Amino acid sequence: MRAVILNRIGWCSLMLVLVLATEADAQRRGGGTTRRNRAAESTTPPAADAVVNPATGNSVETPPPPPPTTTGAPLRPDGVGVPVADTPRKSLRVDGISEKNFIKDRVPIPYDHIRSDDEFWEKKIWQVIDIREKMNLPFQYDVEDESGTNQLFINILINAVKNKEVEAFSPIDDRFTTPMPWTEVQAKLSGQEKTVRSIDPVTGEETMVTTRDEFDPRTVVQYKIKEIWVFDKEASALKVRILGIAPMVSRMNEDGSFRAAIPLFWVYYPDMRPILAKYDVYNQNNDAATMSWEDLFEMRFFSSFVIKENNTYNREIKDYIKDGTMRLLEGQAIKDKIFNKEQDMWQY
Repeated sequence: MRAVILNRIGWCSLMLVLVLATEADAQRRGGGTTRRNRAAESTTPPAADAVVNPATGNSVETPPPPPPTTTGAPLRPDGVGVPVADTPRKSLRVDGISEKNFIKDRVPIPYDHIRSDDEFWEKKIWQVIDIREKMNLPFQYDVEDESGTNQLFINILINAVKNKEVEAFSPIDDRFTTPMPWTEVQAKLSGQEKTVRSIDPVTGEETMVTTRDEFDPRTVVQYKIKEIWVFDKEASALKVRILGIAPMVSRMNEDGSFRAAIPLFWVYYPDMRPILAKYDVYNQNNDAATMSWEDLFEMRFFSSFVIKENNTYNREIKDYIKDGTMRLLEGQAIKDKIFNKEQDMWQY
């Protein structure tokens, strides 16, 4: 009996050894095949159109080309600078209780005719509109309406110049003597074009590209306006006519302190009136009550301070008064003098 048990144990041990030997041989065969396959893959030359990472030497997949666009490259809302991803978009649903009627064919209200013989008295003054004042906050309204039109005032002004709807004039003087082409205006807004070196992060290819800094509308915080006050003898009334508007940009010193605010260009306001009549102004108190930008200027719904009146030496107030508070008081005195002039014309 003991001999039978030992015989069976021997057979079991032999079968176990054979199974282990078979598995080991299969693993050796499979591992060798994998190594041979990997070696074959490493020695296979890359295809002609494959891209090789210069850092590792391995082939990488090139990103798929962007889908074709039918409307062209997107532009910034202000129409200048390099293209960006976001663009003005029209609302596809009614963004409110009822659909707004955006009337784009409005025309400015015609001026009352003033004969030259009836101009009994007149005075030219220059004022500055600071959009940081509470009454001038609509100048900062940087939002698109339902039609996708940006309502920021500086963008309206720049787009009108870019589309050649109105002509820009050089700020070398304020008499509208030297027209400025769009290329010169763009250079003042975004700087000159620069050629820089660009390296593709995938292919490592080095190319030279032309770029330009983006224009930041937030740098325009003031607008200079030139206007003339005239007493109409026929109507026995004092009237005002705005002659020009100039956006002003702040220039800073190297230490970050304010140096000066200089005008970028001048726009003749009578030429700009038909364009301003087509754009609505943001109403801070009631979204349902709208008015155009032309209404805002004609009805004097803005706050400003006088910086110059027509004088013998052709100088601004800052040239003979250094204190800022005293300059504001002097400008207010000029406004009061014009107001009192109308009262002095009457006889009681």
